Amino acid sequence: MARDHARLLVSIWDDDDWTSLDTASQTVYSSLISSPDLSWCGVAPLLPQRIARNATDLTERKVRNSFGSLVQRRFLIIDEETAEILVRSYVRHDGILKQPNVTKALVRAMDRVHSDHLLEAVKVELSRLLIDEPDHKGWDTIRSGWPELYAELLPKGQRNPSANPSDITSRKAG
Repeated sequence: MARDHARLLVSIWDDDDWTSLDTASQTVYSSLISSPDLSWCGVAPLLPQRIARNATDLTERKVRNSFGSLVQRRFLIIDEETAEILVRSYVRHDGILKQPNVTKALVRAMDRVHSDHLLEAVKVELSRLLIDEPDHKGWDTIRSGWPELYAELLPKGQRNPSANPSDITSRKAG
């Protein structure tokens, strides 16, 4: 099932981290979340040149600079070794776990992530979401279809994940 729309919450305009971004960074982020290349788990290929085509005054250099601002403010996590980028809070803000069939697509998308680094970050975000929104219907889908993944996401004690957003910073090739 392909994505055919993107959700941009109106509350984003109340987020000081968002409103402190420059226009280019906001455009880059909006381009990423509305990209048909973005998977259901929030991972896309790292292709700044493709994003640069979305506005006449956007260049690959501006996109890369925007990536830096977005990583610094924890909107994105990048793995340059696998050339992948994660929109960290995509699953939470798009409401994917509210929909069991879309949750299945999320787990299948996780299987296609090449970066262990980004996959771990997705799991951290899912763990946080399990704590914050345990009643989403998608959790039953994961619990019954992927019990090992569900157990991995449980809070420690049950399993206590970090209370902070992904502490995993971007990784550069080298």
